[in-house]
Amino acid sequence: MTALEITHVGLHATVQDLGRTGFLGQGITVGGAVDSFALRCANGLLGNSPGSAGLEVVLAGIKFQADQDIVVSVTGAPAPIRIDGEAQAMNRPLRVGPGSSFELGPSSAGSYTYIAVAGGVDTPPVLGSRSTVVREGLGGLEGRALKRGDSLACGSPNSNTPPLVMRKGYTHRGDDGSQRASTHITLRFIPGFHHDAVNDECRTRLCSDTFAITGSANRMATPLDGPPLNTGLTQLWSEATALGSIQVPPSGQPIVLLNDRQTMGGYPQMGAVIPPACVRLAQARPGCKVDFQRINVEEADRISWLTTHYEEARLSAITTLWGQPV
Repeated sequence: MTALEITHVGLHATVQDLGRTGFLGQGITVGGAVDSFALRCANGLLGNSPGSAGLEVVLAGIKFQADQDIVVSVTGAPAPIRIDGEAQAMNRPLRVGPGSSFELGPSSAGSYTYIAVAGGVDTPPVLGSRSTVVREGLGGLEGRALKRGDSLACGSPNSNTPPLVMRKGYTHRGDDGSQRASTHITLRFIPGFHHDAVNDECRTRLCSDTFAITGSANRMATPLDGPPLNTGLTQLWSEATALGSIQVPPSGQPIVLLNDRQTMGGYPQMGAVIPPACVRLAQARPGCKVDFQRINVEEADRISWLTTHYEEARLSAITTLWGQPV
């Protein structure tokens, strides 16, 4: 079995797949790739199943070597790639020979970059998923972030792994939806548990004030900074949270919950940011300005339909980009 030897980790890197489902009732969060579409694109380039585990790298890059010949792909936040010092392109299969050095540098825009390996990263599944949730010590490699000296096993490539020559006439622009630098984003949300219970001023200001992403954003949540909101609520029972839940703690600074969120929370929840906007928020960098826009369920369904069909079309295009060697 092929093994990757990690020689350097910049800021934070973990093993991620599409997450573990069915355990929220036991207090276990879903986890999974923050930008699931980027990971599915990386797997599609290699003929892997969409849910194969890969590496999620935050901002500052990673280096590794392989003990056998492997094929990898890189998607998500754009970052420089070098194999044995030679520059390579994102969004295409790349061969890494035995003992060769693969280096992913710091991302130039966005926050989360994904590396897929033909055959997938083969760590032991926990509750049906290899995704790492560091807070809970689940999945990945010993339930923790990767570090120098780690060895990661990789599965065997299947017969769908493409050769490394692109079909003539195709131009793959690598648009996986997460590679554009954002300095100001709008988060559409559906009103939630306490939207009608807070005072009128809080509801109005949530959608009229502008906030900024703070430097403490992570896989669990994105805290925002702006004029404090006063909900007028002083005591609540803890209630279930969801991906994109907009919490307002006593500080008055909104927090948007993401993949590694806690499953219960006692802060007022103004609503839930729709999943495509959660990805944009996670990929945005500290200092990016944020506005909130309230929408209804029908509008959210239309956006979900459009997003799903766009992603299906992109994934279909990716899987047909590669042909026989010429």
